[in-house]
Amino acid sequence: MAQQMNQCERMGVNPKWPTYKSVLGRIAKMPTHEEFHRNTIREYVTREDAAPTQQLPNKRNITDYTTERLASGQACRALATAPDNPNWRSDLAYWMRYYQVGIMQAFFWHDRYRILFPEPHIKGGLRMFSIQTATNMMAAMAMLGWKDAVIHKGYLTHAALNRMYQLELEYEEDHRRAQAFMLRLFADWVGDVSHHWPGYAYDEPIYEALLAHWRTPNPDDLVPCLLAACDRHTWQTGKESQKNSYDFNQDRHLERVPVEILFVLRLREWEGLANPRLDHPLMAAPFDQLAPEQPVPELDELMQGVLKRAREDWPQYDEVLSLPALKT
Repeated sequence: MAQQMNQCERMGVNPKWPTYKSVLGRIAKMPTHEEFHRNTIREYVTREDAAPTQQLPNKRNITDYTTERLASGQACRALATAPDNPNWRSDLAYWMRYYQVGIMQAFFWHDRYRILFPEPHIKGGLRMFSIQTATNMMAAMAMLGWKDAVIHKGYLTHAALNRMYQLELEYEEDHRRAQAFMLRLFADWVGDVSHHWPGYAYDEPIYEALLAHWRTPNPDDLVPCLLAACDRHTWQTGKESQKNSYDFNQDRHLERVPVEILFVLRLREWEGLANPRLDHPLMAAPFDQLAPEQPVPELDELMQGVLKRAREDWPQYDEVLSLPALKT
């Protein structure tokens, strides 16, 4: 095993890897539109979205996606700016609670869409589920130490994949190998879920070695491949284009956040295994060690309102999103 791990080829740090200062500068220039999104969520809660005065009244009680978009963007900002924010964990926890509500809204409407619009000419039904974002958020939950949330999120994301809810272009052409790796790692951890991935998910030797040996009792055995994975992360950063796609692109600001590395380390911790210390610029503080488990905040009034309406409109809401249903 040690021989295979030592064969993980190091690429070195990408000389064009964005500096932390440049990431901060980009974030500062990008508006969050938080109040606009909150107003949209309030309209859903108060049913103003269904009013006849609306340009497109919500006549079918569509479970609104806005919460997922707001929360995932704000969560990524909290991660990207963590080195300068001593409260980044509590900020991340706050937005993760929003994300949990939002991603359930998105998944539920995919499920209902297939039932309400079964016409064969609607190819494959609704496909608006971002596997890249969903997987990064699962890793963020692991960074907070939320084991139950990670389990639910991992099964939900696999259910989305296996039911073909995922964005077609992102899944079939962008080839997000780091996210495929994290989902395959989750599947190996829980042992009773899987997905038949396209070939690109299996062609990164670094990830194949980690998947084969991530449970090794000796943490030092993992160091060569974990460092190689850190190098790879720095090369998988950049601005998306029609020609180039990156696992950690500029859109979500995670160029300097080792979500995939910390996901491996957290799963090892949950397995009762010791973790190595990694000397790599990607693993700079506060990402140089796993955080202790963070408290799970209560849902605020706005998110409670979202769930209240969804459950009123759809009596089967909680059942569709339950862990047993997602495992089916």
